Amino acid sequence: MTVMELESTKDTTNDLDRFDTSRFLARLARGTRGRAALEVYVQGGLYDVTVADGYTRSLLRGAVHGPGWVLAWGQLPPDGAPVEVSFTGRRLDLPVRVQVLGDRFWVATADVRARSVVVAAPPETVTSRLRAVRRRSPRR
Repeated sequence: MTVMELESTKDTTNDLDRFDTSRFLARLARGTRGRAALEVYVQGGLYDVTVADGYTRSLLRGAVHGPGWVLAWGQLPPDGAPVEVSFTGRRLDLPVRVQVLGDRFWVATADVRARSVVVAAPPETVTSRLRAVRRRSPRR
């Protein structure tokens, strides 16, 4: 896959072409045949790439957690309906703000300890356990 920076395809102040913290980076890219893609880097390494496809989409593409933080990402519904995200766990149900990247992808994060994520874009609701991310060891 050829990857290069892609400008945000939607002209609103809420949309970004990248979302960056010290723990992760999510950025728009261009996949094969010029399709929009989202690259997710976690703790300095490439973790996932999802390419926008007109045939199938992943409302929830991935969800991970580290010590005291959580991250989830996916594709927006084709009709542009808003996505609602909550991180859940023992005695925790925390709705979070969703950041839209371009007009195809979303990212949500929080500084909490959670076990699962619930993503809703009616009529679809998806629940998934968060995968643990371990600090990468340098190669020798």
